[in-house]
Amino acid sequence: MRFKLKTYQLDEIIAYTLHTMGQGYKVCLEIALMAAEVGLASVKEEAICIGGSGSGADTAVVLTPVNAQDFCDLKVHEIICKPRLS
Repeated sequence: MRFKLKTYQLDEIIAYTLHTMGQGYKVCLEIALMAAEVGLASVKEEAICIGGSGSGADTAVVLTPVNAQDFCDLKVHEIICKPRLS
């Protein structure tokens, strides 16, 4: 992906792209990645991840966590709830 976009700031591009779905959505995916990295979430089972912003949790998704190196294989199966973006 780095070569396709011709930038080394891949983390910023990914964060910005995820943020277009809302802060809570981005946080959900980040939490799932971190939990998988340290072995607290199985990469073989679906999980519910809850995220939000400074004002509280407002987003929940069903996903299959992956390790950070497999980020592009992350599958979000369902968005349970997400606030409407203005």
